[in-house]
Amino acid sequence: MEENRAAPVDPAADPEAPEAQYQLYIMRHGEPVKRGEAGNPDDSKRPLTPQGRKRTQQIAKGLRRMEFRVDWIVSSPLARAVETAQVLAESLACRVPVEFSDTLGPEGSAEAVIALLARYPDRKRTLLVGHEPGLSELARRLIGAGRQANLAFKKGGCCLIAFSEFPPRTPGRLVWWLTPRALRKMA
Repeated sequence: MEENRAAPVDPAADPEAPEAQYQLYIMRHGEPVKRGEAGNPDDSKRPLTPQGRKRTQQIAKGLRRMEFRVDWIVSSPLARAVETAQVLAESLACRVPVEFSDTLGPEGSAEAVIALLARYPDRKRTLLVGHEPGLSELARRLIGAGRQANLAFKKGGCCLIAFSEFPPRTPGRLVWWLTPRALRKMA
């Protein structure tokens, strides 16, 4: 007689598995106004375009359909990232602290972001909102991919990396990497 057995759980496929105690969402900001438009010659003050805001709201709906839950949102202090983080925070059912850190700005480094996150071990589900190329460098480092890995975030793109410990001693597991279009289609 054949015995029915459950398939083993793949922690990379199930971020809620016990081996995946930490979940890190990494997202690039939404579509901002072009440099110099809307009276914003200062790059740090460029807001999202109306279409960029609307698309970010659709992305937030797509993430909610994927049971997106976070304990903490950390954003670059640049206007387009702040606005993206606020749209995502507003879309969640519960209040989530949103903080801002230069480590996620254009001049930030993967090491600085990891050091920031390591200071808050109780924050197990975190969303980072920032800029390229720093975010893809951070993701590559966290999953153990080399510099030749062709990973890049489109505006509004997001990924989920799961860890058994943080700071990680071994590479995290890339659970998913989604384009903004895919996330909007899930809305």
